[in-house]
Amino acid sequence: MGGRDFEDLCRSITDEILSWDPSYSTQLGWRKHDHLMMDPRKEAFDHQSARLSEFMVSLGGFAEEGLSAEQVIDRDLAIYLFRLRKFEITRLRIHEQMSIAEEEIGRSLFFLLVRDHPPFEERMEAITARLERTPEFLDRAKTVLTRPCQAWNEFALRTGEELPVFLETVLQTGRSKLESDEHIMRLSSAVEECLEAVVSHEEWLRDEVLPNAAPENAITPEDFDDYLHLKGLDVTADEALRIAEVGLEAANRQRTELAKAIAPSGEFTEAVKMMKDDRPSTFPETLKSYRQAILDAREFARARGLVSIPESEKLLVIETPRFMRHLAPLAAQYEPGKYTPDMTGFFLVTHDESNPGLMREHCHAAIVNTAVHESYPGHHLQGICANQNPSHIRSLSAAPCFVEGWALYCEKMMSAEGFGSAPLLKLAQLNDLVFRIARVRADVSLAKGTMTPKDVAALLTEETGMDEHAALDEAIGYTYSITTYLSYFIGMLRVLQLREDVERALGSHFRVKEFHDSLLNAGSLPVHFMRRVEALRLKKEFGVDLPEPEETLLRFLTRLVSQARPF
Repeated sequence: MGGRDFEDLCRSITDEILSWDPSYSTQLGWRKHDHLMMDPRKEAFDHQSARLSEFMVSLGGFAEEGLSAEQVIDRDLAIYLFRLRKFEITRLRIHEQMSIAEEEIGRSLFFLLVRDHPPFEERMEAITARLERTPEFLDRAKTVLTRPCQAWNEFALRTGEELPVFLETVLQTGRSKLESDEHIMRLSSAVEECLEAVVSHEEWLRDEVLPNAAPENAITPEDFDDYLHLKGLDVTADEALRIAEVGLEAANRQRTELAKAIAPSGEFTEAVKMMKDDRPSTFPETLKSYRQAILDAREFARARGLVSIPESEKLLVIETPRFMRHLAPLAAQYEPGKYTPDMTGFFLVTHDESNPGLMREHCHAAIVNTAVHESYPGHHLQGICANQNPSHIRSLSAAPCFVEGWALYCEKMMSAEGFGSAPLLKLAQLNDLVFRIARVRADVSLAKGTMTPKDVAALLTEETGMDEHAALDEAIGYTYSITTYLSYFIGMLRVLQLREDVERALGSHFRVKEFHDSLLNAGSLPVHFMRRVEALRLKKEFGVDLPEPEETLLRFLTRLVSQARPF
């Protein structure tokens, strides 16, 4: 079997996996499954687990001799991804503990509604088809929720409570733009039936599930340890906690020194208050400030020669839909689909009229740093560039250790280059860094049972001055997205370590733009796969070997924080 057979198999596997998750298929622009809803039943998950095993056997049958170096990376990446997914299905089994139906309905419609490709009529046809399938989908979703967790399903209930507003938006959009009266009537009927089904499902959650739900989730510390190991982050839970301790001490020291130069009293709390008091007065002005900060970050990264920016891409700043607000308490970003000609991404900014204090989180300094993280050269640019890679398998990878690690690395790197170097802007960058380091402690401690979500919310509020309601939403999200939030700081450290190793190997031949472009164009791969990408590039272009890291991540961090201003 050779390279062509391998590519055919990868395309076939990708299509089958995307058929299991039609919403993600739509997000990628893989149009084939736009009219479908996922099958949430236990039988479907069992089938997926069995097929993943078969995929791994098939891919393992391809010897390196018959593949290109890039295909070998794809083969090993696929096996890595499928092993992870099997663990999630068979060990973590979050789908048995948390209703996924409410978020899935919104997710299935969102990208069809907001994107400009394919034509509007086609997208509304797919939306209508999905709405018509929703009542059956909700009935099926009930059967898999066999070990409900109270907090998780209270969270799901909040999503469902906001869905009617979003469905009304879908209906009004269709009525205003559809030319066919027959389609408008069909859409109206589908929305009405969907609303009835959602209300009924919410009553079932509220009246039957929650009274009998377990107060704690069923994920064990052993599950967390095994999952962390399987992800290849090269840290144990105890090492991660120590990394958080060392990182927090250094970041707080640097932040405290900066606060003394900002606040008349020299106190950190006063400096943060000054920073958060300097904010737009209205939400429309907030959106305007984000748009300008994004343009500024893009121009700075381009002018400094830090990255290559593809032509025809753009990023739209819009308000977070109501049903997604508690899922994205402050902001979120979605890049365009890999399999679509449209290169428009979406940057969502959250506004909650019931919580005026949230506006303090959108202060001018935080807006600048968030723009770097979410847009240029952070998530949006990374997603745009990853889409350029032709690999089908890599479209299935969105590794937080690189995706989030890269965005956090960009915050530090852009600040070091001079973007956002004014005292309040630097304070925002350090404050956000402390937030991400605190997440390492929170992620591990929640999994180990040594902290509760309320404890974590208090930690985030104490360390960063974060709004307490947003902090609690954050904390609850950590409990079912295990290992994701520790990936920000751990991932940033691994990118920094990789850059240092590449720079040492290349010496005077090192160019930061080439390093950045190589990572960006490789896809959204785990960092240990990025090291393989870089090793391949260095060997091919320079005839140089890239050695394995000489230090553990903790030792690397310990050396980093010995500097006066490590961050």
